[in-house]
Amino acid sequence: MSSDVLPAEVGRSVQVFLSAVDALAPGLVSGFYLVGSVALGDFRPHGAGRGRLQTASDIDFVAVTDRRLEEGSPEMAALAEAHARTVAAFPTPNFDGAVLTWADLAAGPRGCSEVPCAQENRFTPAGRFGINPVTFCELAWHGITVRGPQPTDIDLWADPNALRQYTIGNLRVYWRPWWEQNRQLRPLPLVLGVSPWFPVWAVLGVSRLHHLLATATMTSKSGAGRYAHKTFDPRWQRIIAESLHLRTNGTEGRRGYRNPLTRRRDTLAFLDATIDAALTLPVNR
Repeated sequence: MSSDVLPAEVGRSVQVFLSAVDALAPGLVSGFYLVGSVALGDFRPHGAGRGRLQTASDIDFVAVTDRRLEEGSPEMAALAEAHARTVAAFPTPNFDGAVLTWADLAAGPRGCSEVPCAQENRFTPAGRFGINPVTFCELAWHGITVRGPQPTDIDLWADPNALRQYTIGNLRVYWRPWWEQNRQLRPLPLVLGVSPWFPVWAVLGVSRLHHLLATATMTSKSGAGRYAHKTFDPRWQRIIAESLHLRTNGTEGRRGYRNPLTRRRDTLAFLDATIDAALTLPVNR
């Protein structure tokens, strides 16, 4: 996707942010890129559910400065103010990302210290949100340039083997404990489990990781649903179709559940089986 044809919700937030930061600190942001669902062609500004359990997309960005910024400096204040103006004007979708230097992009996630970043519309001058192989590889392989050189013209870290190892670690350290926690019959897991967000996050999220380990390429949540539909056992087709339907607001997949507790059960069963299947995939070369 070209920056000239950004979704309206994305373009307006980016314009507010860059106009504000340019006015407050001219020349500070010398590069600006979009990653995440926008870059992968799966931006969904509206979704099922409410609040933190909504399935809508975020606007994920990487902003670049020529030098590292000091906490408490006028430049850091300018970034914080520009971000605050953006989320005040357009609180949804979330405007989330990290502010790196060109040297950070070359060094990779392990070479980055804490950086200015925003998560769920909350800005912090020093954090690690988005500092991982996924963000760097999305930028290198799919990033949309709004300002600065194209990703192919940047000294930009992108290590497929590190991405694979990070994905395996994500399955073991995040997803397996997440499954363990959410299969408990306690109030919070039950509330989460009957929300539309639950199958979209879990079924499509783990399908993305399976896809990456199987194909050595990245895909979106919707792309993961299509992949799962073609790849996985027929017994999982009902929950896959439901998840894809919820993700795409009905343009793909189909509704298959009247009882959200049954949907929760099938989501957890799919998650359990797919985590194990992903971890046993051979290395794709």
